[in-house]
Amino acid sequence: MQNWSVVSTETPAQPTRRFRRDIEGLRALAVVFVLIHHASASLLPGGFAGVDMFFVVSGFVITTQLVREVERTGTVNLPGFYARRAKRLLPAAALVLVFTAISSWLFVSRVQWSTIGTDIASAALYVVNWVFAARSVDYLAEDVEPSPVQHFWSLAVEEQFYIIWPLLIIGLSVLGVRLAKHGSSAFPLRATLALGLALVVVLPSLAWSIYYTATSPQQAYFVTTTRLWELGIGALVAVLSPTWERLSPKVGSIVAWVGLVLLVGGVMLITLETPWPGSAALVPTVATALVLIGGFQADATGPVRVLGLSPLVWIGGLSYSLYLWHWPILRTAEWIIGDLNVWLGLLFAALSVIPAWVGYHLVEKPVRYSKRVSKSPRLSLSLGVNFTLIGVVSGLVLVSVAAAPAQQQGEVAIPAEAGEGGGDGPLFPTITPDPAQAAADIPDLYDRGCQVEIADSEVISCPSEVADSGDLTVALVGDSKAAQWASAFDEVAAEEGWRLVSYTKSSCSFTDAVQLRDDEPYEACAEWGVNVEELLTTSERPDVVVTTAVAGGAQDADGNRTPEALAQGYASLWDRLGEEGIPVIALSDTPQPGTDTPVYECVADNMDDPNAECSFGSGDGSGSEALRAGVDASDNATYLDMNQHVCPDGTCPAVYRNVLTYRQGSHITDTLVRVLTPELSSELVPEVERLTSS
Repeated sequence: MQNWSVVSTETPAQPTRRFRRDIEGLRALAVVFVLIHHASASLLPGGFAGVDMFFVVSGFVITTQLVREVERTGTVNLPGFYARRAKRLLPAAALVLVFTAISSWLFVSRVQWSTIGTDIASAALYVVNWVFAARSVDYLAEDVEPSPVQHFWSLAVEEQFYIIWPLLIIGLSVLGVRLAKHGSSAFPLRATLALGLALVVVLPSLAWSIYYTATSPQQAYFVTTTRLWELGIGALVAVLSPTWERLSPKVGSIVAWVGLVLLVGGVMLITLETPWPGSAALVPTVATALVLIGGFQADATGPVRVLGLSPLVWIGGLSYSLYLWHWPILRTAEWIIGDLNVWLGLLFAALSVIPAWVGYHLVEKPVRYSKRVSKSPRLSLSLGVNFTLIGVVSGLVLVSVAAAPAQQQGEVAIPAEAGEGGGDGPLFPTITPDPAQAAADIPDLYDRGCQVEIADSEVISCPSEVADSGDLTVALVGDSKAAQWASAFDEVAAEEGWRLVSYTKSSCSFTDAVQLRDDEPYEACAEWGVNVEELLTTSERPDVVVTTAVAGGAQDADGNRTPEALAQGYASLWDRLGEEGIPVIALSDTPQPGTDTPVYECVADNMDDPNAECSFGSGDGSGSEALRAGVDASDNATYLDMNQHVCPDGTCPAVYRNVLTYRQGSHITDTLVRVLTPELSSELVPEVERLTSS
């Protein structure tokens, strides 16, 4: 790495350096907003906008330092810049990540360790925002609890910003110098920077943020590309500082007060339903920028009278450490106590000041202000790398511990029908799959890319790898509840000489009814259903369609979600298939566990007697009522009940024939599906033969 020299055509500016108490106050407001929101979202729904305030302030502070360095020395010392970031941010972050790993190991079910460990390692590498973005649209991640390092997504965005920003400043500065050399007069460096940042970062990122928030809001919240414009707004305020310094004190005070009022008012009006970031994020970001702009010349009548109060300045100085600690403290309290009410949430959020203060004075401050470290960028960078490795290792250790086989304290007796000696027959010392690995026990249909994601409507026709030819074709159609049976259908089709093709899409029933997702019409699902029907009635005509789904209702004419509306949608679609000579078999939806704790997590925590602690009463799955009603209303469908085998004798066992029964939500494990293949065959084959014999 080397110094990059940028020879400015302007006389280097010598801005007055002064400690801005209003900036510390802004940081304090931002972190207080976030803490209150996380303590109880109902108390301050819009408190998450504090993160957007941080982005603007960070963009302002970092860009101010970079531009001053260019103007003062003509050089941006990249090793020095990255060294300052490393010693400032990484030691404190590593301390929190180690605490989080230990806390997770002590208080969280083993089934969560692998996910949390991966999150911790990703947080240490500052890429965790992309992990969360991917998980937010992963239908199979429905049981994943809020990560104890969820808040690191914003720190990851900032770190990625810190990597690219000095390089962008260098590039724009070089461009400014070249423009000046080829022009008739000097082209102002700051004008080049401002125009370049606006055209290259702020406007494109803002446009993308608005579009992506409207089309993929879960992902848009986390990804870096939808947030760069917020940091860029702070950068523009910094670059154009000579303009703000010419404001009169009176005008500066008015601008700053307008910004503060807009900021507080906006946070109070933002709700959890507000699309974010998108255009709505302009409110807190522009408001923060106005406070920064006005603060250049605002006199004692400005907001500094409030923002500069000693308690706020103190909190602002501690804001980074406080932000790091508050969320792991809240999550740990929830793991130990259970759900926190408003007052307990506020109490533990306030108590996070203690580890934040201790960490700041024992780790962050000594490293940051060490003369020896400050004199050596190489030492600073080395410390940063080592602290990063500490965070990564702490996460990977948690992952490796989770991957170790469970130490079962007892033995699981198989049911009478599965063993030679009945209920007193063989005993098995292990459970398959290991509860900690249950989420990965899925059919290979997913690995082959057969499942259509929630936002997509394009149909994926997925022929079975073991039953890809035959005189009779069976189409397996539906959501993940249809996909969960794929392995058993593969075996049955191969044995019977059928050709099997699957058409599955996450959270999407095969119906004419208007399905809802997040209380809005699920348009991608409707379009996918139309496309599937067209294929099934033309180029990919099957002999039989088998379908199932978890959905319990759809939107009726009055806008209400009802099972009747869904059943009517099933019947109308199935009858159209009947007109084409394609009969339909509706497969029962598997029952929903009756507790908030996933079955596999319960088993992991009760390995001595899992069935006694984790089994639940049998019942229809949430989708079965509408499926059965659709069959009753259609002349072209029959109902096939597999729940009598999933939950024999009126009980859904947590462990059946030494097999873990449930994975995410109400999905059954692929291992159980394979165990139940003979039962599926006994139910399915006669029905298919009956329907296709005429």
